[in-house]
Amino acid sequence: MNIRQWIKPTFTQGGFGLEEENQRVTPEGFLAQTDHPFGDDPVLDRDFCESQLEIITGVHHNPRELVKALGDKRREVARFLAGQNTPELLWPFSNPPCLRSEKDIRIAQFVGEKAEKTVYRNYLAGKYGRKKQSLCGIHFNFSYPQAFLDCLREEGVSADQIYLNLAEKLLAYSWLIVALTAASPLMDASFEGGKPGEILAGIYSSYRCSDRGYWNEFEPVLDFDAIPNYLDSMNYYVETGKLYSAAELYYPVRLKPKGTNALDKLREGVNHIELRMLDINPLRDEGIDPSDLEFLTLLLLYLTARPKMDLSVMRQRRAMRNMKQAASYPLEKVSLFWTDGQMHPLPELALEILADMENVLGAHEAISRQIDKIKDPDRCYASQILDRYGEDYIGGGLARARELAGISEGDLRQKGRK
Repeated sequence: MNIRQWIKPTFTQGGFGLEEENQRVTPEGFLAQTDHPFGDDPVLDRDFCESQLEIITGVHHNPRELVKALGDKRREVARFLAGQNTPELLWPFSNPPCLRSEKDIRIAQFVGEKAEKTVYRNYLAGKYGRKKQSLCGIHFNFSYPQAFLDCLREEGVSADQIYLNLAEKLLAYSWLIVALTAASPLMDASFEGGKPGEILAGIYSSYRCSDRGYWNEFEPVLDFDAIPNYLDSMNYYVETGKLYSAAELYYPVRLKPKGTNALDKLREGVNHIELRMLDINPLRDEGIDPSDLEFLTLLLLYLTARPKMDLSVMRQRRAMRNMKQAASYPLEKVSLFWTDGQMHPLPELALEILADMENVLGAHEAISRQIDKIKDPDRCYASQILDRYGEDYIGGGLARARELAGISEGDLRQKGRK
């Protein structure tokens, strides 16, 4: 199949969705201690903690339209929070602000039919601690155009197998996505038990994707041969007591069914794939650059066209370690164990893959922009964020949050005194 012929249809008929987590904070830069202010709005949910707002977009058929919709909702939310009687701001970073103690991180309180969600969060807090749960990110959901799946079905290839193959390939290439989109090189020292207000910087480009991020206590291995095998390999960790449920498997890529996300429903068919390794980009009002979303779409098509990888146990574990290594800073010092069994400098390997993408898909601005990031490290988001916010993480973050809400520091202070 000539994958180039599917580029335009994918950008106009594919399914695209985003779930973006953000912390609500006080004007002074602490996690908000108030209850979730949006009730049961399905578009504005909570994640682990009560202050951790999750903006969930609908399905769009164009990446740029999707990013615009997210940006519009994000600005609307930021203005609402700043306009409350007790004003709050939408924190612009993946990493949290000052944490006076773990008690600042209030576990999300669900009641009634959803009360089990709070039980589960209490379990996570006991097992992993609350701090790592306060890290925020973006999940990107993608589904192929129906015409593409129909075409494959005529060739005897099922949609489930295509998505499963793509998930396996994405695991191997997850390091590339982290290297190109990492945007959380700064951390308040209180996160690591240090003095609030001091800054930890220059170690990771993405803390949440690094080896210090939010991971299971073991290295998971999945079976990508068929959907039943895939589900059985996840259930194994539940049955052996390593996981509370399959939702506790912290993995960079997930396959999702239509409607309620349950493994039993996945047996009925895969609806879309979810990429979970994206940082919030504080340089953008939307939290993500639309060019990055276009690049990810092109990467998905590129990987779709590549042969099945058949990752062994060892290669799956190396893939996860590569991803964590790619979250280090700076990238010039990172080397990865690639599929040829050799170590390669990350920039060299990234440029080789990006060049092959252009060979397979043709020239695209979204790919060119990623090449520029690798060739000029100053273009990487982590470098730009270090330059802009490295001297004042909390103050700079609050200024950026006020900018998003369209309110001045003086007006916010005045409102808080009323």
